[in-house]
Amino acid sequence: MAPVRDFWSAPFTKSGRSALVPRGPWAYAMTGIGVHYRADPSALSDAVPRPLEVVGGEVFAYVVEITSWSPSAPELNVEAPEHVQYSEGAFLVKVRHGGREYLYCPFMWVDSDLPLLRGLLAGWPKKLARIALTRLHPLMPPLDGPRRGLRLGGYVGRAGSTLFRLRVELEEDSERSYVPLLSEHPFLLPRYFAGVAPGLAEVNELVELEAETAARSWGGAGEIEVVGSVNDELHFFEPASEVRGYYFLLSLKVRSLRVVGRIEGF
Repeated sequence: MAPVRDFWSAPFTKSGRSALVPRGPWAYAMTGIGVHYRADPSALSDAVPRPLEVVGGEVFAYVVEITSWSPSAPELNVEAPEHVQYSEGAFLVKVRHGGREYLYCPFMWVDSDLPLLRGLLAGWPKKLARIALTRLHPLMPPLDGPRRGLRLGGYVGRAGSTLFRLRVELEEDSERSYVPLLSEHPFLLPRYFAGVAPGLAEVNELVELEAETAARSWGGAGEIEVVGSVNDELHFFEPASEVRGYYFLLSLKVRSLRVVGRIEGF
């Protein structure tokens, strides 16, 4: 029988097939829209814990559809694709730690339980939400591909509130080979699990995630409406500069994970 360390999550069975999160390595491919802008750095500091330092107030927010795949569970993409195909929304902030620049994610939402737990295990701050965005299709003019003048939108909603909404109008026919911030920096993930009772251990690890990425993007004008809710404080991310919009495709494969410190607080 396999030792318990061979499982990434419960439920535990001898075969391992009932685990909510099968073993990796996981690869991801996303399609969607995002906006790049600057927010007030002092406001962002209230959502970015020490020892991380906000760099210039740069933010990238996105709403995407994701397909994920693991060689440990390829049958899911055939027999249960709803487990590995999902939508996601997030805010990413440019930060500095140890003399190096990274991306830190204060908020992230998904619409399925497998990516929810998989993200929490690694340090992504995921919650469940309703997520929708414009879909393109090669047989649906004028939504048959990215081009100048194309308008797209998306939003994340939770507990009866629209948390934020994006709109993008493309101004380019030609594509780029990067996505601002998202394909330019490694990530820092706060892998924190509280010791919720006496005798239970606390986990506090600041994890560096290096990834191999490939990207295609088309740029234009962008808009973001930041709303938030009683359980999702998002006022930190109000734009303080011009907002640039993007339609993009991005693949991400994790290259390395290592502990580089711990979260200290605010």
